[in-house]
Amino acid sequence: MASAASCFTALVAACLLSLAPATPRPEGAHGPDTEPEIAVSQLEPALPSRTQLARAKTFASARAGLVSFAVVGTDRRLRCHRCWRRYEAASVIKAMLLVAYLDRLARERPITVADRALLGPMIRVSDNDAATAIYARLGDAALYRLARRARMKSFAVDGYWGSAQITASDQARFFAQLDRLTPPSYRRYARSLLASIVSWQAWGLPEIARPTWRVFFKGGWRRSSHGHLVHQVALLERGRRAIAIAVLTEANPSHGYGRETVRGIAARLLRP
Repeated sequence: MASAASCFTALVAACLLSLAPATPRPEGAHGPDTEPEIAVSQLEPALPSRTQLARAKTFASARAGLVSFAVVGTDRRLRCHRCWRRYEAASVIKAMLLVAYLDRLARERPITVADRALLGPMIRVSDNDAATAIYARLGDAALYRLARRARMKSFAVDGYWGSAQITASDQARFFAQLDRLTPPSYRRYARSLLASIVSWQAWGLPEIARPTWRVFFKGGWRRSSHGHLVHQVALLERGRRAIAIAVLTEANPSHGYGRETVRGIAARLLRP
């Protein structure tokens, strides 16, 4: 009799337990049959790493002339070396001319064959006459408007595109936001131009990044009163990861020396 009562009590207890609400699982806990969702950025460490950044800074500090660089890494954080220093833009500004002009077209009219005949050479072979023609149509106001949209802090231009004032931090921010700043209807066109610059201008960042990364870039170079000015800015993409890098240099003893500075910084930021 006592044994039957015990069995009945145990049965009632088991039924009540099965009806009780489950204890809530702590936030972030996962059972053996579930896997936590992991963002792409968590699957791999952020680039550049602290070691890569330190190597690039050490290299840049040892180079002759003036050297600045800025990186918007895969974690979207800006890191830099003397990146607030202003430089004359030279042909790097042509990427801004491209985006500003496409923005105007998107608001006013479709792109024409004549437009493409200017924009293509301006980017792919860095044609100065084409840049001057585009700048004449835009004026300073359109470039300032784009600079504000890109949240640039030190951009300035007054009467000539090549002497515009830029910083590495502003240019890295601009290239990091290239898709957002370019009208959706012309985004593919802009990317195709910046990805197909002629091979003899594809030194530095594209030389180091390809073929691991897809590269959208623009360079600028010329003689100056201080020696040689050599700049390059790029957006690098690999799957869903992206890095924007700007390297600005002035007072190089030669054009080749400036190119090696850009290449050396790129190698230290991108290679293990």
